[in-house]
Amino acid sequence: MKILAQHGFGPKDKLSLALEEDILEGVILSPRYAPPGRMSDLLEELGKYGNPVYFDPEYYATDYCGHPMANLGSLEAWTSYFYPSVRHHLILGTSVDRIIMDAFEAQKGLGLRTWIAPNVYVPKADSIEAGIALQFITKAKKQAEELGGGTAFATLAIDRQAMLNARDFKDILRALTSLDTPPDGYYVLVGSDVPRDPGGQVRSDLDHPDVIAGWMYVNYVLSINGWNVINGYCHLLSPLLGAAGAHACASGWFSGLRTFSMRKYLRGPAGGRAPLIHYVSTPLMARVRQTDLEAFMEVVPEVQSDTPLDSVYLSGEVSRTEEAIQSWEALRKLSGMFCTGNVGSDLERLAVHLKRAAELWTELQEAGFSSQIEANLERIEAMRQGIRRFTEWAEID
Repeated sequence: MKILAQHGFGPKDKLSLALEEDILEGVILSPRYAPPGRMSDLLEELGKYGNPVYFDPEYYATDYCGHPMANLGSLEAWTSYFYPSVRHHLILGTSVDRIIMDAFEAQKGLGLRTWIAPNVYVPKADSIEAGIALQFITKAKKQAEELGGGTAFATLAIDRQAMLNARDFKDILRALTSLDTPPDGYYVLVGSDVPRDPGGQVRSDLDHPDVIAGWMYVNYVLSINGWNVINGYCHLLSPLLGAAGAHACASGWFSGLRTFSMRKYLRGPAGGRAPLIHYVSTPLMARVRQTDLEAFMEVVPEVQSDTPLDSVYLSGEVSRTEEAIQSWEALRKLSGMFCTGNVGSDLERLAVHLKRAAELWTELQEAGFSSQIEANLERIEAMRQGIRRFTEWAEID
């Protein structure tokens, strides 16, 4: 499985250094953080590394066009395709072809040959938006062929609530596997209700067994039917998705790039303190504060990820660039451990790893640590239950 960067505000040298050092295997660019001119420059900068670069049109954010609290950033500069459509035109499908073509033309104009199709956000599996989303997915490949045959990835942007209704959610997947003209692959986003993380949040509302199982099931069903699946904003769920069949998983360097939420397109409260530097511990399957890392190691030396930047964390001040790169290093290590392509054995080893992670957190708790212990234990248990539920749905022995 490939580890990609989810592009966001203030990339500076994070992307170029991680690509140059072969830590990242691609990037998903966001027009919210770069107007057309800057996006062209960014593509030129990143193109020299030879890794795939994708462009998420973020069309689902048109829901907030004209909203008094909209926080759309540079998306409003992408007028060639980023415009709302009359709802009944979306329902009837009369505007869908044009929206897809406009988004593909914008990506082709940037020199890209693999295009991510726009789509709406699906709040519930039995909603009108689910029907509209299927129209976008159904029409994506045809529009790509009309524009010259670019590779077309369809977007499936779906809320966690849709996955909690297992019957209707599985109906959507059945529809995707029976399309007459399917896309070449899928770009999957699963939405959380949590808008922002000031640095102290440990467990998001995506850490629910049914949501985890559902997200894994999407990757499994689509991958066994021959499609590559790219998952956005998945961070520490990446190894679970990879074990289930994901082609790639993406994560970025701040909370809004690790978990997807439609609320990020609305302005929140101003101000707030800068988040503390964190370290991704592969044995703990968690982000831990740098200030806790050395104390944890005195009790449980095993918590280190054994990544190249470990020495930097233990020797002094860590930059935001180093924090981002260490996160991708850790995700890539987890991918190598548990994403070999053999679903059954990968999940067995991942389950053992999660069990050991819970034991390590318990050892830290027994040693007197209290901060974030219970939340991390709950999160890891949700992962373990999610794997068990997924194996039942997928009928994997």
